[in-house]
Amino acid sequence: MARFWAQLFTPVFFLVTVVGAILTVTDKGYGGTPGGNLGNLTLHLTWSRNILDAVVLGVCIWVGFFASRRAGRIATIVLGAALLALGVAGFLIGDDDAASKGFAGMHFPPAVNVFDLVAGLLGLLSGLGTIEDEPGATG
Repeated sequence: MARFWAQLFTPVFFLVTVVGAILTVTDKGYGGTPGGNLGNLTLHLTWSRNILDAVVLGVCIWVGFFASRRAGRIATIVLGAALLALGVAGFLIGDDDAASKGFAGMHFPPAVNVFDLVAGLLGLLSGLGTIEDEPGATG
């Protein structure tokens, strides 16, 4: 399950990383609002968030296509827990229109928090649901 989750979320995080970087560069904000938004959807994307998404993309590629079952399972559990914690922290920290709230160079609008919660919960469950081969089993 961990490998399947990682393969499923590899194109998702690729899209999030590329589009996030483009939005961060092109959307400077209008009328004093922060940049990195997509039309009326408030994302408040920053370079810190784009780097985090690129790291998650790298882990998804590694787990989905290169890692052993055990290493992929552990990495998926850790990544899922981290994304879940980021989503919960985002709701606790909150965000406003002026993007005056934030932590570690990131802002936490509801759309990003929901994405983190869903991806994290699915990753955590996928990692926990992965069955490892028995030690010494061949196949």
